[in-house]
Amino acid sequence: MKSVIPDFVSELYRSANEVSKTSTFERRRLVERAARMIAEQRIQLAATGNVVSMPSSVVAGLATILPQIDDMPDPLMSHILLECADEIRKLHVLWAKTK
Repeated sequence: MKSVIPDFVSELYRSANEVSKTSTFERRRLVERAARMIAEQRIQLAATGNVVSMPSSVVAGLATILPQIDDMPDPLMSHILLECADEIRKLHVLWAKTK
């Protein structure tokens, strides 16, 4: 996994804490990037034969959440960003243990 992961996790945490200052476009972009990164991390971990963490229901439902982002209340959007950050961080830790 790339070293950009900790930076992206920080960006997700920062955006979650300042969600009212984050545009709808930026929210969508962050969730799309997070979903893509989570999928890529899970594929890479699965290829090593290691156990992959169980995603939260929020992370597992990102495809369902994406179409609703424009109408998402700030507290819920903040929660989604935090769940994504946590999943990416967990997968990164699991990946680091394979080396």
